[in-house]
Amino acid sequence: MVVEPGSRAPSARSLKSPFGVGDRLRTAAFAEAQAKEAFLWAADHFASAPADLREAWRRLAAEEDKHLCWLLERMKAIGAEIGDRAVSDKLWHSLVSRQSAEEFARYMAGAEDWGREAGEQFSAQLEEVDPVSAALFARIAKEELGHIAIAKRFFKD
Repeated sequence: MVVEPGSRAPSARSLKSPFGVGDRLRTAAFAEAQAKEAFLWAADHFASAPADLREAWRRLAAEEDKHLCWLLERMKAIGAEIGDRAVSDKLWHSLVSRQSAEEFARYMAGAEDWGREAGEQFSAQLEEVDPVSAALFARIAKEELGHIAIAKRFFKD
């Protein structure tokens, strides 16, 4: 379930409960789903972008899907339901509003970096509460570094 446009998703619950862990997994899973779809959208939408960049975006979409599956598997393992709490699709709308391949790549790199930082924070916060979820967030955060490097490879600062 997605919140109404312009609305915020409910804040994550305390990590002292399995519900709080589920909230973080759910939010991350939906971000991965939005990123996957946005990479596919960009690969199709920006036809004038270099073919190797569009192919890289398709590969990144597959990576995002892999992360999504990991998160959904973990949610299932701890009994967290996907539809228990609303999520925001603000990321999707912000990504598909980009006007050029370069703008998309740079914006996506920023979103990936924010996600990496959040994953590292979740990993640290969850270490005592749920070491399995903590390790999953750390693994995803590490892989996001490769995603960020794609934009830097094609669009040097």
